[in-house]
Amino acid sequence: MRLLPPRLSLALPPVKPPTRAQVLAFAVRHRVLLVALAVAALLRFVTVLGYRWAIWFPDSYPYVEIALNPRPDVVRTFGYPFLLLLLRPLHSFAAVITVQHLMGLATAVILYGLLRRPHLFRFGRALPGWAATLAVAPVLFDGNQIELEHLLLSDTYFLLLVAGAVALVLWDSQPAPGKVVAACLLLSMAAITRTIGLPLLIVVLVFLAIRRAGWRTVVAGTATAIVPIAAYMTWYASVNGQFQLSGTDGVFLYSRTMTFADCDNFGDRLPVDAYPLCDSTPPEQRRASHFYVWEESQIFRYPGGIFDPYKSELARTFAKEAIVAQPGDYFTTFLTDFGRTFRWDRPVYPDPKTYGYYLFPKESQPYWPGRDASMARYDVQPEATRVVEPFAGFMRGYQKVVYLPGTVLGVLLLVALAGVVSRWRELGGVILLPFGFALALLVVPPATVLFDYRYVLPAVPFATVAAAIALRNLHTWYRSRNRPDHPSRTPENDTTYVTVG
Repeated sequence: MRLLPPRLSLALPPVKPPTRAQVLAFAVRHRVLLVALAVAALLRFVTVLGYRWAIWFPDSYPYVEIALNPRPDVVRTFGYPFLLLLLRPLHSFAAVITVQHLMGLATAVILYGLLRRPHLFRFGRALPGWAATLAVAPVLFDGNQIELEHLLLSDTYFLLLVAGAVALVLWDSQPAPGKVVAACLLLSMAAITRTIGLPLLIVVLVFLAIRRAGWRTVVAGTATAIVPIAAYMTWYASVNGQFQLSGTDGVFLYSRTMTFADCDNFGDRLPVDAYPLCDSTPPEQRRASHFYVWEESQIFRYPGGIFDPYKSELARTFAKEAIVAQPGDYFTTFLTDFGRTFRWDRPVYPDPKTYGYYLFPKESQPYWPGRDASMARYDVQPEATRVVEPFAGFMRGYQKVVYLPGTVLGVLLLVALAGVVSRWRELGGVILLPFGFALALLVVPPATVLFDYRYVLPAVPFATVAAAIALRNLHTWYRSRNRPDHPSRTPENDTTYVTVG
């Protein structure tokens, strides 16, 4: 008699729900965060009640139109329209904004969980719950952050993707290849959402190489990141004729140089058809750089769209010659804009109109002329934003009082930098990754386009994470110096990665 092999069971083992005691223990352990989340969620609920159902930015309209007619746009990459496309069956801008507010809360939870991981710190001394909650407080409570989440813009989605990538890379003392691959996939999605994600991808790959994560892990992460980006660029090329993420870099860099460029210094090296890009207005009398992209400026002297390939190439050539001829002026311009990040006050910049989009409005907003019909295909509502009191008034007052001053952000970056320097034997240690992300997010915009308050907010969570790790390490070092019985550093508490693969 032949014995048959036993049947293979594909059924998953039953998942036991947590007991009441386990839930209570979890709530007690994270009670400070849970209270903070409840308050932060209430603030966002008040925002939704006060501004029905979203606040619109000039980019909001193209984003929705791209979601309604999917295509690779020359100016705005497809990441955020893809999110809108996924939510389109709900036919509700209220649903989109609710999802964005939940993304903001999720970002705080992810970074809080990361800061509770003992291996990130000296001697495995993780942050207590109250300190980790304090570190993510800017994401939870900053009035400018809440207003940004209520705008139909890509920033909140981008921030969640980047925060998830940081958490995946740092979650274990030795990053698993699978988590690195997932992190690089998130960063590639972030790059397709906002092109500044590309420098972040470079930062994480350099970090993994420095931390000796293993060449197989680095190669796998690189390949995973390249595939979606290359696929999108191929789609872009099939429609727009150029293998790139967007067609804006040349014109944006030109606009950056137009705050100082003097054609007397390099005009003889320009092609003849680039001469109309010169501006005879003295540099000290010129407007902010974004004027040279979106308003009547030299770029409009050429026929066609602002970002036509021909214009973009001429603008790129002009910008390179201006930077080579006037490197000191370029660096001064960059430092001036970069310095705006760290002001205690929040002066109007780059102009009152743009600045106003980052404040909760006082009055209801109609759709832009001629846009209501196309927006109705996504959600039928009579106006873009309906202001409802007293909820709106409360949030306007809240935003004026509760926000992170730029000077405090500067202090956090200095603390993080000190933490990186103190771990010089480990080439910066784990702090290097969040610090590198924060620095890249703050440096790249003023170096390539201009300073904008909107571009500062995504850097804040990573600066606070890096500073929190640095401060905890400093506190642990101080205690070890004053307590002979403090546990010495052991191999299992060492945060240096070993070679994988």
